[in-house]
Amino acid sequence: MHRYWIWLAGRPGLGSRGRQALLRHFPNPEAIYRAAPEALQTIPELTPEGLKALADKSLDRAEAICRDCSQKQIRILTLSDGAYPKRLKQISDPPLVLYAKGELPELDSLPAIGVVGTRQCSAYGLSAACAMGYQIGRCGGIVVSGLAAGIDRAAMEGCLKARQPVVGVPGCGVDVVYPTGNRELYAAVERSGCILSQYPPRTP
Repeated sequence: MHRYWIWLAGRPGLGSRGRQALLRHFPNPEAIYRAAPEALQTIPELTPEGLKALADKSLDRAEAICRDCSQKQIRILTLSDGAYPKRLKQISDPPLVLYAKGELPELDSLPAIGVVGTRQCSAYGLSAACAMGYQIGRCGGIVVSGLAAGIDRAAMEGCLKARQPVVGVPGCGVDVVYPTGNRELYAAVERSGCILSQYPPRTP
């Protein structure tokens, strides 16, 4: 079933309105994949570009992503998965598919605090971010950040020092370390929390 979710998530030209309309009209992505063109044309939210994208029935890329995830021990979470964070489902356009490396903390029951900031920060900024991350962890919270250099890294390192899990959300695949200087941080986050992305493996 994962391959149909990945196929749908990768269709260009749909937009959030188109994806949400499809999931309202059909029970699951496999039903969308198998739907007749005439049935899809009755959905007013679909643009000509979206209908053209849905006509492409190749599952090659989706199956390659599934193989990649299996080889690299990357977990696939779809919008219908019970482990998909319920808080994330409440936003206007939740990702159809998430890719996770590590152990996903209890994001629905623990305080999850986003801490992000500039990459080119002052020494005081680094110190303050690390202290903030540490105190969030000491109080039982989870730091969610972007795994970038600077403030993001300092906040996550502070929370890890408090022996509390963190969640890193990079703007690339979970198997892509960026910046490369954060390789040790990526490894620490994977051991003590989770790297989570809406982008498939290998996405730069």
